[in-house]
Amino acid sequence: MEHALKLEKIVKRYGNVTALGPIDIDVHQGELLTLLGPSGCGKTTTLHVIAGLMMPSEGRLLLGGRDITSLAPPYRDIGLVFQNYALFPHRTIAENIAFGLRMRKVAKPEITERVRAMLQIVGLPNVEERYPSQLSGGQRQRVALARALVIEPSILLLDEPLSNLDALLRKRMRLELRDIQQRLGITTVFVTHDQDEAFEMSDRVILMNGGHIEQVGSPETLYDSPRTRFAASFIGESSLVPCRVTDVAGDDLTVELGNGFTVKARAARPGEGKGASALLMVRPERVTLSDADAPGALPAMIAKRVFQGERILFQLTTDGGHGIQCSVPSIEQYRAMREGQKVGAVLHECRVIPGA
Repeated sequence: MEHALKLEKIVKRYGNVTALGPIDIDVHQGELLTLLGPSGCGKTTTLHVIAGLMMPSEGRLLLGGRDITSLAPPYRDIGLVFQNYALFPHRTIAENIAFGLRMRKVAKPEITERVRAMLQIVGLPNVEERYPSQLSGGQRQRVALARALVIEPSILLLDEPLSNLDALLRKRMRLELRDIQQRLGITTVFVTHDQDEAFEMSDRVILMNGGHIEQVGSPETLYDSPRTRFAASFIGESSLVPCRVTDVAGDDLTVELGNGFTVKARAARPGEGKGASALLMVRPERVTLSDADAPGALPAMIAKRVFQGERILFQLTTDGGHGIQCSVPSIEQYRAMREGQKVGAVLHECRVIPGA
């Protein structure tokens, strides 16, 4: 697959402290790649290195095969949307969007036409003469996007651009952003700490932790098959239960949870040996409840019941003292269950994570 952008062995140090790397990233042409992780994981530092706002201590960046490592931001052919939008409050919307074109000395008639066309693309026609203070948060976000796109960059960088919006608008805008990105086919690198945003918008996700890359894959891969304890804990809700591998058949494992109870599961990564201590990752929606003595069910007790409207969340305590979350539809069968009740938990599609 053609690479639009390559980061090769990028390192960023502050004095004797290494804040990032070494990391290698390939961004595919036309994809939306998300850098996901908690605060301080290195995702924003990575974005700033790509944008040229920060020089790497080691490594190089290639944009379309061209080395841009030492180039200043205006010469990188990159569009950037900041978290706070960074619009000029004293300039009209048209002047804000046209800023990059004026810096490139584009002719005035062409500027006018490109600004008008970009406002149509982002769904804001006829606002050219307004000022940022006269627009809503969602509209200002679109103006910032239009300003980044109007210069027709090779790469679009989005630095948590939805974090200042309320929850409902944020959900709507991430779908609209994804739609615009796909219609234009522009290669995009998106930074967020919100996994819902990452999963809904991305072709691929890079999960970062402590300045390093923890795992790379599609949203489905990261959710279904996290390869480390950090990935399993950070992505989605999961219960991590200590276990011991008792049988190995390729990636298919049998593990024992205690009291002789065994579960069939898949290895998160190759190499798990018989007798190894590990963790069984159980997603709450992949637990079904049955009678306490049902064949194949793990004996447990309902420690807590949380009604969530469409679903009910049960906190289960197994006979071995382990906690497991279970999320089931809000139907009569489960609504009748109460705290303290003995149940059987049937575990489906579990993964085995290395290390106890």
